[in-house]
Amino acid sequence: MSKFRTRLLSLSVVIIAAVAVVLSFVGDKGLKAADGAGPIGYVYSPKIIAAVESSPEYTKAQKDYEEFAQKLQKEYESEAEGLDDQTKQKKLFDLEMKLAEKQVGLNKPFQDKIQGAIEEIAKNEGCSIVLSQRVEFEALVPVRDNSANVMAQPMPISIPIVVTGGKDLTDPVLKKLGVK
Repeated sequence: MSKFRTRLLSLSVVIIAAVAVVLSFVGDKGLKAADGAGPIGYVYSPKIIAAVESSPEYTKAQKDYEEFAQKLQKEYESEAEGLDDQTKQKKLFDLEMKLAEKQVGLNKPFQDKIQGAIEEIAKNEGCSIVLSQRVEFEALVPVRDNSANVMAQPMPISIPIVVTGGKDLTDPVLKKLGVK
């Protein structure tokens, strides 16, 4: 996972955790929204993301991304010959920026489609707030090696946001997206 995606995911976790804390102060009351507008819904985001990522449309987008990355790699290799290290680093940074922009551009339609489906299902089900049931991200965890040195190692972390109650909207969202 790229540093940008990790930071973005970490920020999302903090925001979602803050919402969860606020909701815990409101009380459960059948998990109604603070203004009483409707029940709180939740989705299991990893299940939705995995289903979308296994779709033919997403597979094609990933293939387009890989072809773009290979093209940029070939361009870099042909241009980098004979350049000094500083210029190579700048070209490599530019390449990484182009790859990140391409990834964002390819993912945006899928993110928008998921967001739209969640919003539509939430409205149809009368939910005024929708949380992710769990938030999963990669965090750096301190680990001791054989010589007792502490080093940071990336590890997957999963934090439950919805522990009990609420209305599960995951399957209706998957149905709306047309994925399994």
